[in-house]
This record gives sequence, structure tokens and C-alpha cells, in this order.
Amino acid sequence: MQLFFKAFAQSLCCLVLLYNLFSCSSKPGSFPADPAQIMVSKPGLRLFSTPGSKGKALRKLKLGEVLQDLGEVSPFLTPLSLNGQGYTEPWLKVRTHKGEVGWVYGAVLYNPQEQATQKVLPKRLAALFGASLAQKIDQYTRNFEVAQTDLELAQAYHQFREVLDSLGLHTSFALAVDPTYTLPNLSWLPQVLPGVVTQMNPKRDAYYFFAHFGEYRRKAQQTKGQSDDDFFDWCIQQFPQDSIEYLYPNYIIETEHEVAHSLLGRGLHFQALQQLDALYRRKTAFGNDLIAAKNRCIDDITASRAAFWETREKIIAELTQICRSDLVILTKADKIALETRLQQLKKPETYGLLTDVQAGRTK
Repeated sequence: MQLFFKAFAQSLCCLVLLYNLFSCSSKPGSFPADPAQIMVSKPGLRLFSTPGSKGKALRKLKLGEVLQDLGEVSPFLTPLSLNGQGYTEPWLKVRTHKGEVGWVYGAVLYNPQEQATQKVLPKRLAALFGASLAQKIDQYTRNFEVAQTDLELAQAYHQFREVLDSLGLHTSFALAVDPTYTLPNLSWLPQVLPGVVTQMNPKRDAYYFFAHFGEYRRKAQQTKGQSDDDFFDWCIQQFPQDSIEYLYPNYIIETEHEVAHSLLGRGLHFQALQQLDALYRRKTAFGNDLIAAKNRCIDDITASRAAFWETREKIIAELTQICRSDLVILTKADKIALETRLQQLKKPETYGLLTDVQAGRTK
């Protein structure tokens, strides 16, 4: 008999414990500690057989019901209004406590105060850009946040540039496949991709993904080593207005959207090349970035059918100064291209070059 009561007491304790656990995890307004669990924190959500509101609704979900996140995300976002609140979220594959498997709208990852939880942004990333790119962004973010030396920050910055290239390719490809594709609102992207600034073009058919050099400079101030501070200081000098990368650095003037002219003749190109050369001689982890910046500057000078803002005399004077310099960052090919452009500027019209555009010259 004693054994019976002992066993009965143990069973009763287990039942009470399970009840308490279930009650705690099901309390509306709180979220489970288990990252694989999702709590239904708002009314009106339903379980669907397939992702998307046009799928078959299996049943209504109860407020406080706990779902198991199976890790799959729809490859798209859906704008929906729930209880008068607008959302644009993906769909998540889940399993209910009854064993039902289906899809629930991503707004389930909001708390009762209509604030997104930390789970929402990674889900959006995976839905918009795929799991592989989302993982790259997550890895970059971790490396950026834990970087403690200039070398580690340089490595994170290289990852960052690769991610920006991938983002640009992804959105371009989406539009090429489907011309009716509507670009999503990416104002939230900096929350999961530190250092990025998103900007939609005036036609609203493409995104630009720029670096926020001011944010990188602040991070560089926290790391050991000087090379990252110096590199991002130089970057900010090229985009001094707000420390944010743009289509054109300060040695190019934009007169209309995506209509720009070289400012060769003001000394800005030579100054940029001198500073790049000084940084390049130190042989830091930013060597390839310095070369890329140098190439961009040389390309502006030597572009075919280039248009120069300043007078021909000023242009020739600065270009002569560059050609006579002993900058080690300039390759033999760079020097040949610069010398060739210098000779062409003696008869610019012959080579389709415009000078003194500031005076209204168009021929």
C-alpha cells in the first residue's frame, strides 16, 4: 500500500509539473524560451495547408497556442491586415501540439504590443534572399560585431562587400525573371546588416546598397590597430556630406540623377591618389580595397567620351601633375592610360571629350 501511495504521489507531482509548464508557456503575452517554439500571441491567425493566404485554411489557431517552428520559410512576403494592423511578412512551416503540419503567417512573431521579435528579421531575410545569402549575412554580422582588431574588421568589411554584390544581383535577377516584381521595403535591413544603407532609385525599380562609412569608422575606433581607422577616414573624405557611400565620390559632380561629370582640374583626383598611395605603402589588410578605389579614380579620368567640368587648362595641369608623380599604387598600365589621356586632351574634340562643361558646353 505504501508503494502504491508513493507511486501515486510521484505521478501526481509529474502531472502538476507538466500542467504548470504548459500554463506558463501558454500564457498570452509571453514567449517560449525554446527557439523552436512559437506562441500564437494574437487572434485571427489560421493554419494553412500551403504558404499564402490563398491556400486551404486548416483551422483557426487559439490565442496562446504553442507551435513548433520547423525551420522552413516561404520564398516570398505577403502584405496582410490583421485586426486593423498591416504586416508584410513571410509564411512559416509549423507543427501543432496535435501533430498537424501547416503554414502560419509571420505576424505570429509579434508580441501583443505589435512589436516584432528577434525571430522576424532572419525569417524575412531567408524569404527574400534565400537561406544561403541569409546565412552569409548572419555570419558577416557576427564577425562585424565581434571584431577586435583592424585585421578582423578588414575581413568583415570584405564579407560586407561580397554581401552587397549578392544583394544587388538578387534584386536584379528577380526583376529580370519577373518584370512585375515589386521591390520590398528594406528599411529594416540595417538591423540585420550593420553598415548598410539602402536606397531605391527614382523609378523605384532597383535598389542601391551603400556602405555607411561613419558606422564603420565608429567600429574602427573600438578595435586595436590603426589601419582600419585610416582607411575609413579616407572613405569618409570621399563622401563627406553624410559619410555614406554614393554613386559618385567627391571628385565627381552629379548635375542630374545619374548624370555626372569629372572634376579633374580641381586637384581632388591627385589628392585622393596621394592619400591612397600613402595607405597602400603600409601594406595593410585593406590593400585590395585601396587598389579598387584607385582603379575607380583612374577610370573617371580615362573613361571614353568623358565629360570634364573644369577648363581644359586646369584639367591638363592636374593630369600632368599625376603623370609626373612617383605614386607606387599606379601600375604601368595606369601610367600609359593617363599619358594617353593627357595627349588626347590637346585635341579633345577629336576623341569625343568634353571640357569646361560648367560653362554650358555640350559639344
